[in-house]
Amino acid sequence: MSPLEVTLPDVTFRCVNPSMERTARYIHDHWKELIKTSPPHTLDQLLYLPYPYVVPGGVFQQLFYWDSYFILLGLKISRLTALARQIVDNFLYEIKTFGLVPNSSEIAHLSRSQPPFLTSMIKEVYDGDKTWLQHAYKMAKVEYHQVWMDPNTHFIPQVGLNRYFDDIEKMLRIRGEAYLHFDEIYLPPAFLQERAEAESGWDYTARFNRQCASFIPVDLNALLYRYETDFAHIAKILDRDKEAADWKKRAFSRKQTMDHYLWNEQHGVYFDYDFVRGHQYPYFSLATFYPLWAEAASPRQAEKVRQNLSRFLHRGGAVTSTTYSGFQWDYPNGWAPLQWIVTKGLLHYGYRKEAEQIANHWLSLCTHIFERYGKLFEKYNVVDFNIRTPGRYPLQEGFGWTNGIYLKLATEFGYCQVESE
Repeated sequence: MSPLEVTLPDVTFRCVNPSMERTARYIHDHWKELIKTSPPHTLDQLLYLPYPYVVPGGVFQQLFYWDSYFILLGLKISRLTALARQIVDNFLYEIKTFGLVPNSSEIAHLSRSQPPFLTSMIKEVYDGDKTWLQHAYKMAKVEYHQVWMDPNTHFIPQVGLNRYFDDIEKMLRIRGEAYLHFDEIYLPPAFLQERAEAESGWDYTARFNRQCASFIPVDLNALLYRYETDFAHIAKILDRDKEAADWKKRAFSRKQTMDHYLWNEQHGVYFDYDFVRGHQYPYFSLATFYPLWAEAASPRQAEKVRQNLSRFLHRGGAVTSTTYSGFQWDYPNGWAPLQWIVTKGLLHYGYRKEAEQIANHWLSLCTHIFERYGKLFEKYNVVDFNIRTPGRYPLQEGFGWTNGIYLKLATEFGYCQVESE
């Protein structure tokens, strides 16, 4: 992997105060540090990729799957639209080459994926080129069917919904033949559960009770509902009306099944479902806002979720869960991608005041920390308004999705205007 010489577009940020202008300017300029290109062959455990990409920063110097959706939202604001498209093209290449979008572009991550945002990325970068869209649609359908709807791994037929799962046994069969006798390998259940939780992106959280592979997660199924509605939209653009109708049926069926297993009428939120034990796991987390982001919630369900917003809102934004566990994807930590999921979900149902309140709190925290340290970070303590964040590794700076969502929220709610020079 090597840095790429980049000439950034000339843009001017006009924000409501100088601190936000300095923060936005830093983010725009810092893309140069995060844009990478791979060597012409797989090297040092990193996969070859044909196009430039953006890494999160800190110790994370690979192309990551779900990070990239939130990153490219910011790239578009920085007028780096061609780069945003190239990131998506890398994912299409990975599907064609490996049959999935891996967790990251590291060879060791070929056994699992990450939260699937590919169709959302395709829609973000589509510029009217139907030939490209046709190819992207084809590859995304491969991912949908061969990864997420595989009944041996991610799809649970008796429920009709999906889970996270790391197919490490398949990986060992492929890579281990030269030096391992597979029948002698023992993979502890806790190890497999932990790897499934890594695929969820929430590594780690008490939300899954350390049994992630036994859970039907709210966010994953909302994302796949979004895939199905996105596929319907794309098929319509490509004049494939029958396919569009079929995708709509799939989405409608998934929504009904989500309502049955994941919706909790008493609390007015969505909970993950433990399909092994046959019950919901009553853990309050921001995952409950994913069906609003995906527009899978009814207006009545959205209103009930909105009424729970006070559980999560703190001085620095929305906290990931309401329970302290010591894990990094729990209280008191807040993460940029979830701020966008929550705010966009609320906006879909007309709750602009609440959405702006979250955005304002988050932007205030990020700006305050930037003015103190001169950088942005992977995660924040939204309760105490600082960067003392519990987690399994040191706090990373950079940081791709924080940068992207800062620009997106700042422009979405009018705190900053961007002018091309």
